[in-house]
Amino acid sequence: MFRMDTTISPTPVWRSVLRPLTSAAGYRALTHNLLGLPLGIAYFTWLVTGLATGLGLAITLIGIPLLTLVLATVRPLLAGERAMANGLLDAGIASAPLAPTPDGEGWIKRLQAYWTDSATWRGIAYLLARFPVGTATFTVAVAAYGTALYLIAAPIVAPFDTIELGFWQPDTVADGLALVPAGLILLVLSGWINEGMAAISRGLARWGAR
Repeated sequence: MFRMDTTISPTPVWRSVLRPLTSAAGYRALTHNLLGLPLGIAYFTWLVTGLATGLGLAITLIGIPLLTLVLATVRPLLAGERAMANGLLDAGIASAPLAPTPDGEGWIKRLQAYWTDSATWRGIAYLLARFPVGTATFTVAVAAYGTALYLIAAPIVAPFDTIELGFWQPDTVADGLALVPAGLILLVLSGWINEGMAAISRGLARWGAR
């Protein structure tokens, strides 16, 4: 009798090694890591400027409303962060209301809710942390991938622009070819470094953007 072989063949080792470079998830993670710098700067600028200005004007009638306005923007910003983390990092973070639930009726209670909402204060800490973390992920990703691609392109670059390595100055096509294996190895390592940084960002988002 004919029997169908249902044995699942294991994934080849080379495919597992190259997975961060050949999967869509790897490039989504890279996108998130690169977006960390501009978004981190935007969050830091808005929150620090708004909170500092509001505190400076706290003795006037403008300070408290301004601080409340800044607090009111935190949950919408977190909603954007959740959507990005879910789409680019597969974080699986559940949605949350765009405003805290007031403890009572009336507009004063609604405004007070922003000041007593734990998710808002945790969100402020998360959004501020996006600046140093995003700066690190952007810098490391650009440096790693940029260096790898530069080494891979060394056979083309070397004859026109001597590559300065300190101990050696490749300046011919043959010299450049000697650097290609190092570039390929670094490219693979860059993919795994990128995944490691994405895992850190995923954990941070699951804590602060929920």
